[in-house]
Amino acid sequence: MGKWLAGLFVGFTLVALMAGCVTDSVATKKPNAPIAKVALVSFAVTNWGGIVSGTGGDAKAAELINRTLSEMVSYTENRLSGFIRISKASGFVGSTAYRNLGVKNELDLLLPKENGQPFVLFSKDNEDVIAARLSPAVARKLCAELQVDAVVVVYSEWAVTMGKTVKAQRAMARVVISVWDSNGDPVFITRAERTGTGVLGAPYSPVVANEYTIGQWSSAYIRAFDQITAQMKATLKP
Repeated sequence: MGKWLAGLFVGFTLVALMAGCVTDSVATKKPNAPIAKVALVSFAVTNWGGIVSGTGGDAKAAELINRTLSEMVSYTENRLSGFIRISKASGFVGSTAYRNLGVKNELDLLLPKENGQPFVLFSKDNEDVIAARLSPAVARKLCAELQVDAVVVVYSEWAVTMGKTVKAQRAMARVVISVWDSNGDPVFITRAERTGTGVLGAPYSPVVANEYTIGQWSSAYIRAFDQITAQMKATLKP
């Protein structure tokens, strides 16, 4: 089995598993103190099996993916700023205090960049990353260093799903978001899955990153994130 087909098989298997056992869910704990200001401190995307790729990994595909990640960060921060004050990542992502709390990216995750500096990861444990989980100590230090009441962690998976009625491929994004307060407590953890609005192609055909296809993953992310922010607003407001 070729590398691309192997990756595609893994992607479809994971989507099938997610479709069978993962539903929209929310776990919340009212914060002990009001949360007036937050910072998006972690944003990571898994591209299952390299499904979203270029023809031979060309530079244009990499450029499209990187640009899309940056646009997703901007959308996330702008959406959050609609109901809570936010310290934007562009102001701290290159700081020593922030970067020293991170670990080396050994999980082959896609990390967006701000001012040329990638977001950092705070755990080498894949389960922690998938669950958007921080250690209480790291959450406390981040809040103190960035002078915010809470920090936000975003994890997303890009995959492909097959339509049940119309046998065609669609982009799928699974999004997990958590919020950790200055005491190091998780006060909001939610996940949602959504598909893009368009069709990627016929069953089992290659999915190559271009202006259209990459937009399907970002639109799937936006649809999931928009649902989550409604829940987050209700939880975090005093």
